[in-house]
Amino acid sequence: MVLACLDGSAQAQSSSDAIDLEAVADHVADTLRRDRVPGAAIAVVMDGETVLVRGFGVDGNGREVDGETRFLLGSMSKAFTALTVMRLAEAGALTLDQPAGAALPELQTGAGSAWQDVTLRHLLTHTSGLPTRTPGPPAGSPLSAYVAAVADAQLDAKPGERHVYSSANYLVAARLLEVETQQPFEALLEEQVLGPLGMQHDGPLAQGHQYWVVWPTAKTLPPDPGRLATASVSASAQEMATFLEFQLGDGTLDGRSLLSSDGMAAMHTGTAQGDGFRYGLGWREADLAGVRTVQHGGVLPNYRGKMVLLPDLAAGVVVLTNASSLLPFPIRATSHRLANEIAIHLAGGPLGLPNLGFRTWLMIYWGGLGLILLHQIVTSFRVAIGRDPVRRPAVSALVDILFAAAIIVAVPLLVGLGWRDIIVQTPDLALWLVTMAALGLAAAAIRFYRLRKA
Repeated sequence: MVLACLDGSAQAQSSSDAIDLEAVADHVADTLRRDRVPGAAIAVVMDGETVLVRGFGVDGNGREVDGETRFLLGSMSKAFTALTVMRLAEAGALTLDQPAGAALPELQTGAGSAWQDVTLRHLLTHTSGLPTRTPGPPAGSPLSAYVAAVADAQLDAKPGERHVYSSANYLVAARLLEVETQQPFEALLEEQVLGPLGMQHDGPLAQGHQYWVVWPTAKTLPPDPGRLATASVSASAQEMATFLEFQLGDGTLDGRSLLSSDGMAAMHTGTAQGDGFRYGLGWREADLAGVRTVQHGGVLPNYRGKMVLLPDLAAGVVVLTNASSLLPFPIRATSHRLANEIAIHLAGGPLGLPNLGFRTWLMIYWGGLGLILLHQIVTSFRVAIGRDPVRRPAVSALVDILFAAAIIVAVPLLVGLGWRDIIVQTPDLALWLVTMAALGLAAAAIRFYRLRKA
C-alpha cells in the first residue's frame, strides 16, 4: 500500500473532535468483509482517553466479538515482557547490561561460552546474534525447556553487532528474570504489568481461525505457557486500550508511578537498526507516511494483530483479528494493514481500501500452487500409463528424488520448524508439500523400474 507523506498541517488536525470514528468503524467492517476475516476488535486512544472500542463479526464458536473478547497477542507480548524487565531494573532487581549466559544453567553446555557476552539488553533488542529460526521443544513445555533448546544454537553475529529478530531472545530474557528473582515469569508479569494495569491474563479466549487455502476454519491450538514472554499474552481490545494509554503517558497510571519517563522513552527509542525500522525494547520505532510511530505486530497460526502508537499526536490504535495464515505474502495481513491505515487517519490522512485485499492475494498464491500441483499430477499419471513426457527419464527421476528430499529435509531446516510444527501451523501448505513429494517419488520409482526392466 502506497501512502503519501502527511505534512505538518495534516498532523496538527489529529484530535478526537477531528476524526470521524464511525467512518473508522465502517472502514474496518468493509475491510473485514472483503478479506473474509471472521472476527476482530479494535481500540483507538487519543489525548489520554479511549475514544473507540468496537468488536466485529464472530469467533470460531459463533459468539459475537465485542470489546471484552480476548485474543492471543502473539509478538505484541514482547512489549509486556520489556515493561516487566524495565520495572524490575528500575527497582534494582537486575540491570540491562548483566550477562545472561553465566546466570542460566540451561546455557551451561558445550556451546555455553558463546553466551558469555550476551546481555539482557542484547536480548530485548534482538542483537544477541540468535538466528530468526531456532529449535524448540513441543508445545506446552516449560520456559526452561525452550531456553535449553537454543543453548547450542549457532549465533549469526557477535552480540551487539546487528539486529536479527528472534523470538527466542525474549524466552531467554524471561528465564533470566526467573533465575534472578526466584519467581516464575508468569507471576512476575502479573505482579509488574497485568495487575497494575487491571488486565486479566486467564480469561476465556475467542476461538481463532486458520486459513485452509482461502477459507478461514475455526481452530483451537494447544496452550503454550512456556512462550508467554514472546507470544502467549492474551487481552481484550478494552484492556489493550488501557495498555496503549499507559504507553503514551509518562509512566504513571491513576496517579501511581509504574515507570520513570526516562524508562518509557528508552523502551520506545530504537537503537538497533532493522529493515525499515529501529528496534527499541519490545517496540519498533518507524516512520509511517512521514509520521513517527512506535509499533509492534503479532502473528500466530490462528490470531493476528498490530498496535501502533503515534507519540507526537498522543494517539494510538490496536487491531486484533481471530484469523491467520503463516504463508508469506506481498501484502500485509488484514490486521497489520488496518492498524497502519487507522494510524494514518489519526494523523489526518484518508481511509481507503487497497486494490487487492488479503483474500485476493490468498487466491492468487494458491492458484499458482494449484497449477504446479496439477502439472505434477498430470505428469505422474502419464508416467504411470507409460506415456512419459520426458526424453531422459533417468535424469527426471533423479530430479524428482532430489526435489522430494528437499521437501522432506530442507524445508524444516529452512524454516527452523519440525514437520509436526509445520503441520500444526500451516496444514494446507504441509499437505501440498507432502503430495508433491509423494507424486515425485512415485513417478521416479516407476521410471527406474521401467529402465531396469528395459
